[in-house]
Amino acid sequence: MDYHETTRSAPLQWGNASRHSREDRRWTPLDIVWVILLTAVSAILTFTDLGNRTAPQTYWMPDKAGDHFTVDFGELRQVDRLNLYEGPGAKGETKIEASKDGQTWESYAEVEHKTNRVFTWKSEDKTVEARYMRFTTVRPGYRLYEAAFFTKGIQSNPIPVMNLEAGSANSAASIGSGAEAFDEQELAPYRPDYRNGMYFDEIYHGRTAYEFVERMEPYENTHPPLGKIVLELGVRMFDMTPYGWRFMAGVVGTLMVSVFYAVAKGMFMRTRYAFLATLLLILEGFHLVHSRSANVDITGVTFTIIMFYAMYRYGEMQWRNGGFRRSFGYLALSGLFFGAAAAVKWNYLYGGAGLAILLAFALLRRWREGRMAGDFDTAKRIVLTLMSCIILFVAVPAVVYTATYEPFIASTKAEDSYKDVWQYQKNMYDYHKGVKEEHPYGSKWYTWPLMLRPVWYYGGKDLEQGEAQSIAAIGNPLIWWGGLAALLASWWLGWRRRDRVVLTLAVAYLSFYVPWMVAPRSVTFLYHYFPMVPLLILSIVWMLRWFEERSYKGRRITLAFGIVAAGLFIWFYPIYTGITISREWMNIAIRWLPSWGF
Repeated sequence: MDYHETTRSAPLQWGNASRHSREDRRWTPLDIVWVILLTAVSAILTFTDLGNRTAPQTYWMPDKAGDHFTVDFGELRQVDRLNLYEGPGAKGETKIEASKDGQTWESYAEVEHKTNRVFTWKSEDKTVEARYMRFTTVRPGYRLYEAAFFTKGIQSNPIPVMNLEAGSANSAASIGSGAEAFDEQELAPYRPDYRNGMYFDEIYHGRTAYEFVERMEPYENTHPPLGKIVLELGVRMFDMTPYGWRFMAGVVGTLMVSVFYAVAKGMFMRTRYAFLATLLLILEGFHLVHSRSANVDITGVTFTIIMFYAMYRYGEMQWRNGGFRRSFGYLALSGLFFGAAAAVKWNYLYGGAGLAILLAFALLRRWREGRMAGDFDTAKRIVLTLMSCIILFVAVPAVVYTATYEPFIASTKAEDSYKDVWQYQKNMYDYHKGVKEEHPYGSKWYTWPLMLRPVWYYGGKDLEQGEAQSIAAIGNPLIWWGGLAALLASWWLGWRRRDRVVLTLAVAYLSFYVPWMVAPRSVTFLYHYFPMVPLLILSIVWMLRWFEERSYKGRRITLAFGIVAAGLFIWFYPIYTGITISREWMNIAIRWLPSWGF
C-alpha cells in the first residue's frame, strides 16, 4: 500500500476501506512453515534447562512442640552444611542439635520457617564433628519435605544416614515422620539454585497452583485465580517439581508465538511482516523470562493480545452481505478473552476502556457508511450491537471471572461459596491499595518505557569467586527503546493518515498505561509494563514497513534492525536464563545503567 495515494478521511472515519481483500489474510503454506519453525525455536529457548523434573514429594509435618527425631550417621562425620526443603505452611521453628556420642548435645542451627522459602532449599553453613543430629519442633506449622547434611568438598552426595529414631512422645496426629524428611536424599543438591527451587513470585503463584491440586488453604489471594489454574495443569502432569510448576507458563509463552503471528498476519496482511513481528517477540527478553517462570503475567498478556485483535477485526468487518451477523463472532471472542484476562490480574481490566473506545470508533464508521449508503437499518443494528455488548462484555466476563473461583472456594477451610466472591474482591482492593512498603526493585510508571529499573528475579548464591548468576525481568534494549521511538513516530504518521492499525495500537497502549498514573497502588514494578511490549513490537513493524514502502534501502533497515535485535538477545541471554558468567562481564558488559541492579 502506498501511503502517498491514501486519502485523508474525516476524524470519525479513521481509515477508508482497506485495499486488501480477505484473501490477503489467508494463510499460505509458507505461513504454516514459519509458524511451526518460530514456535519450535521459542519452545527450545523456553524449555531448555527450565528446571529439574524431580523434587522431594513426601514430608514430615509435626503436630506439637517437642516432636523430634534423631539422625544417626553410623560414625563420626564432619558436617559443614545442612540443606532444608520446605513446603506450604512454612511457619514455625525447629531446633537442630549435634552430638558425637548421643549424650552431650550442642546447638547446630535454629531455623525459623518462613513463607518466602516455600519449595526452596535453605542452607545452614556450620562446621561440626558429629555422629548424631537431632531435630526438635519449637513451634509447629511447617512441612519439612527433605533435609540433607553435606561435607565440604564432597558436593555430589549428602552424608549417608544409617539410622533414624523418632521421639517416643511424638504426637500421633503428626503427618509423616522424620523418615519422610530423609527418604529422598538423591534429590538434595549441595548448591541450591533456580533449577531445584522457586524464586521471586513463584513462591505465591506456583505454590497456589499446588494448593489447588491438593485442596489446601490458598496462601495467595491477592490476584484472581485463573492464572494459577493454568499453572495447576503443569503440576498435575509433572508433580510439584520446578519443571512442573513452570511448565504451563512455558506452554502459554510458546503458544503466544503462534497467536502473535496470526495477529501480525491479520493486521499487516503480509507473511513478511508476520514473520518479522514474531521473530522480534522471540528475541524479546521479557517474553522469554516470563515463559520460563511460574508467573501469571504470561497468560494475562496472551489473553490481552487476543481480545484487542478480535476487536480490531470487528472494526474491519463490513455489515453488508451477512457481515453484520458474522461480526458478532469477533465481539464474542473479544469479550470472552477480556473476562479471562481480568480473571488473571486486575490490571488487565484496564484494557476494557480501550476496547470500548475501539468499539465506538467502529460503530461510528458503520453509522457513517450506512448514512452515505442510505441504509435505514444501520441505527437498528447499532442498537442491537450495543445491547449485545451488555452480554458479551459485562455478563460473559462476569461469568468467566466468577467461575474461576471454583478451585479457590473448594480449597478454603471456611464454608465459603460463590456469594463470597464479592468479599474476595474487596479484600483484594484493600490489599493493593494498602501496599505502601518500599521494594528495592520497585519503579514508577514514568520510568518503565526507558527500562530504568528492571526487576531482579533471582541471584545465584554460593558461587565460585568472581562468578555471577542472575535472572532479571529486562527486555531487549533495541526493542524497548526502538519500540518507544517507533510507537511515537507511528502515532504521528498514523494520525495524519487515519491508519486503523495505529489507532488500535495507540488505544491499547494508552488504556494499559494511563491508569497506572492514577492507580492507588504506590509500589509498582517494571513487569506491569508487559502488556505494552507486544504493542511496541507491532509499532516497530509498522514503521519498518513504512520505510520499506518509501525507500529502496528500507529492507536494509529492516535487516539491520533484526540483526542488532538478535545480537542483543544473545548478549543478554545469560540474565534471561540464569547462566553463570563472570562478575566482571556482568558489571562491565551487561549492567549498562547504574540502576540495573543484578
